[in-house]
Amino acid sequence: MRVIRRLNFGEGPLYRAVRLEALRESPEAFSSGYEEAVARSEQSWADQADSSAAGLNRVTFVVIGDRPVGLAALYRDEEDPNLGELVQMWVAPEVRGGSVAADLLFEVFRWAGFNGISHVKAEVVKSNTRALRFYEKFGFVASDVGAFESASSWLLIKRVDLENL
Repeated sequence: MRVIRRLNFGEGPLYRAVRLEALRESPEAFSSGYEEAVARSEQSWADQADSSAAGLNRVTFVVIGDRPVGLAALYRDEEDPNLGELVQMWVAPEVRGGSVAADLLFEVFRWAGFNGISHVKAEVVKSNTRALRFYEKFGFVASDVGAFESASSWLLIKRVDLENL
């Protein structure tokens, strides 16, 4: 059985383990690299995990079964409190194609909607067509403008609609 839940205070080591696995397994999907992450201090991992364990500005969800197999975080935009940025979305290869990614995304949208975030943005590397199709399936659309627009990635936006999750 798998459980999707928000990180708790004091779970820096769990967060570090899942994040490092994501960076190691899918380096092309993230803007930060594995080597850079491994070099971080334990305190920086603890601080980042604790900053999303409570409150209304950040959330990090983990998917745990026999081992952690998923991660997603949503950070409220500091300049537009109605906008959240989906970051660190990852599921382990052995559970891809099932419901884990969709269930994780559902939790992110649910949390966003209940906490006043009306739109979620995500950056997807253009070469990651599987991720792009996944996000489009859930109602994300490519934006023509945005802080993340570049030759190598898409900025996707989705309106959060709690009634139609």
